[in-house]
Amino acid sequence: MLIEQEVSGDIEELTTLFKHSPKKTELAIQRTMRKLSKWVERQVLRELASQLKITQKLFKEFGRVKTTLSRPKSDSQYLIVWIGTFPVGAHKFGKARQTPRGVQVGRHSFWQSAFLMQPVNSPREFVFNRKREWAHRYQQSQRSGRWMWMGLPIEKKSVKIFSAAEAALNTMQPKIFERFSTLLHQELNYAFNVEPRKSGN
Repeated sequence: MLIEQEVSGDIEELTTLFKHSPKKTELAIQRTMRKLSKWVERQVLRELASQLKITQKLFKEFGRVKTTLSRPKSDSQYLIVWIGTFPVGAHKFGKARQTPRGVQVGRHSFWQSAFLMQPVNSPREFVFNRKREWAHRYQQSQRSGRWMWMGLPIEKKSVKIFSAAEAALNTMQPKIFERFSTLLHQELNYAFNVEPRKSGN
């Protein structure tokens, strides 16, 4: 599942006013939208990282946030914020360690009765938990080849991020047009007042 947020409306209405303006205005709008895209991505990453108790750098490695723009020459200007909301494996949230209560990963919460296990052909340990209907079963271990009693079935633990993503977008939405207006003012001032002086025109 994913959340896809289209931000247009007021932004599109404002940019339409400059549709037949000089080329320097069009370039100012394009620069504004590029800066807005990067700003929104940083803000969403910051909000999600805060809610999930991890660093922005780590959350960025998940590849779950992306902003895209409509083509510069299109009639409408769109900023699309995409957040992938499939659950993230618990092992990705930092260094995992076994505790008497379960497992702790980075600054994240404990998972009651969870345990660490490195599956066959896996380069690292994952966080597992026994399913509610688990029972002891006598079977051969894929790792050691020995026969032993195991508590099965088990499942790999993951962290749901849909609610955090939804909250991040709700927090950001009222701020986007305000930021767009500020950036556009700066870029128009640069295009009409600063650039001509630099070029000697």
